[in-house]
Amino acid sequence: MLSLLCWITLPERSAIFPTATLLAIALLPLLLPLRGLLHGKPYTHAWNSFLMLFYFTFAVGELYSADHFDFYPALVVLFSTVCFSASILFIRFNAKMANTSQNS
Repeated sequence: MLSLLCWITLPERSAIFPTATLLAIALLPLLLPLRGLLHGKPYTHAWNSFLMLFYFTFAVGELYSADHFDFYPALVVLFSTVCFSASILFIRFNAKMANTSQNS
């Protein structure tokens, strides 16, 4: 979610709500499923797809409420959709592989 990182750090932010806090709020939830994703656990991929829906919803809200087209929320929509689709496809193909190995 490099686009989310750029979206937070590049524009000017107020001194009341520092950039480090925004980074922690936005990026720490992405680290929670990382271990399960790296180990290829289908259950973690399923929860990751739910997590991506929150990022997708937030980015669509930002795109809708902006006065002009903003590039970074559009990238977040794109990347969260790709991550969601990849998680769903991984779960589907992993289930098919598990069924064929049980039938053999």
